[in-house]
Amino acid sequence: MSGEPKPARPQLRLMPAPEDREAVVDAEVVSSAPASSKGRRLAPGAPESPGTVPFGLSQLLRVGEPVVWWNAKEAIAWRPVAWVLAAGLVVLALATAFAPQLWSQPLEELWKPLVPTLAPAALLLAREWYSRRYVMVTDNSVITLDMLGKGERLAFRNIRRVRSDLLTGGILLEGAAHKLRIPPLLAEDTRAAIATQRRNVIRGQEEQADDPMGWLP
Repeated sequence: MSGEPKPARPQLRLMPAPEDREAVVDAEVVSSAPASSKGRRLAPGAPESPGTVPFGLSQLLRVGEPVVWWNAKEAIAWRPVAWVLAAGLVVLALATAFAPQLWSQPLEELWKPLVPTLAPAALLLAREWYSRRYVMVTDNSVITLDMLGKGERLAFRNIRRVRSDLLTGGILLEGAAHKLRIPPLLAEDTRAAIATQRRNVIRGQEEQADDPMGWLP
């Protein structure tokens, strides 16, 4: 009948677009920026990483492999190189003061006193240049990527020897087919990250690495 009230029509409600809704995920998880001045902690108990994993380094990960920690030595530490070079120049200056005839030698003889005084700085510079690389620790492996793009992977259980590395001044991890070099700048954090994944592991006699330094957790 015409006198009966008409049922109210449901009102349409506009919902905000996904990008306008409140985020329910912590911004630290999805942001590529560091969570603090030191970085982000990717796993409980692990050292802080400088941010999200770089694309080139992430290519070395296997599907679903979790990252515990990563960091990089990208720059050359010029201060120790400068100190060693300055020490060499001081020695050369003292030699000149006591033996002024040093510089009157022919060129084929002059290199003999120059090499011992300048070689330490050159060797230290070469070590600094060679030690530049990325280091990443996952739940079961250590991965390195040098500045030339060469990547190496070594599972914890496959580490056979731990030694001091003469080429970088850090740690050398040796397996049956791979060698990983950890720069001294990253060695302590690498060890701490490995420790978070091995503290509950029951190690058999066959798993013990030759580690006279006691570096491997």
